[in-house]
Amino acid sequence: MKIMVAPQKVGVGLDVNLATIKERLPLVVGFTEMDLGPHSFVPKIIDTLGSSYTVVSDAAAGVHSQEIPVAIRTGPSTSVIRSQVIQISPDVGTKGTGNDRYLAIVRFRHRDRTYVVMHTHTNAVIQSHKTLELLHNERAKVTAVAMQTIEDRAAAILADTTVTALWIMGDFNYLPVQDPQIEWKHSPQQTFARLGMRSTNTRVIYLAWSKGVHRRGRVEVIGPGTTRNASDHAFLVSGFRRAPTPP
Repeated sequence: MKIMVAPQKVGVGLDVNLATIKERLPLVVGFTEMDLGPHSFVPKIIDTLGSSYTVVSDAAAGVHSQEIPVAIRTGPSTSVIRSQVIQISPDVGTKGTGNDRYLAIVRFRHRDRTYVVMHTHTNAVIQSHKTLELLHNERAKVTAVAMQTIEDRAAAILADTTVTALWIMGDFNYLPVQDPQIEWKHSPQQTFARLGMRSTNTRVIYLAWSKGVHRRGRVEVIGPGTTRNASDHAFLVSGFRRAPTPP
């Protein structure tokens, strides 16, 4: 099972990025910055990936709710069971960094097992890039609520015995902090740790996984601003295999 986090830059170089995704053939891929409000790039994603992928999005959930589409490679062994897109923080009036933010939750069936992926893009400019300390602004306040919502939703999914494993991924706009004195309570690392999940990241782009799957091989990082990735953030690509079922 190949999982891919492919953050975008409001549609810049989308043809290049979609070509890279088709080359990698991930089972699941999450996009960001695909919805500018009056214009959505979701139709282009659907047209380019074709019928082998089911693209999950919801234009009715809010102004920028198509910003985080998730594509699942469906076929004889894989199908989407259900999905939802929920608002996790409101528009706080800062163009580009403080707009409304969402969480996509997709439950799918793969080889007779049920899996869930959660994908998001939380608020930017909530952390000092120099000291790595959290900034005390309105964006940070609403993002704390958003991260708690993500954690609560994930905890409920992990408690569901019909779910084999959960992945949480996306652009969290938070750089890793090694100093426990300044690490934010709602940082991705702290959140994943409380959920008992393992994770990998490249700067602010994260991919976390629960018990039920093991990472397979090395994580591929496709750097930004290259012939394979026209985004301003790196892509993460990782293989997984189902963990053996205890006797």
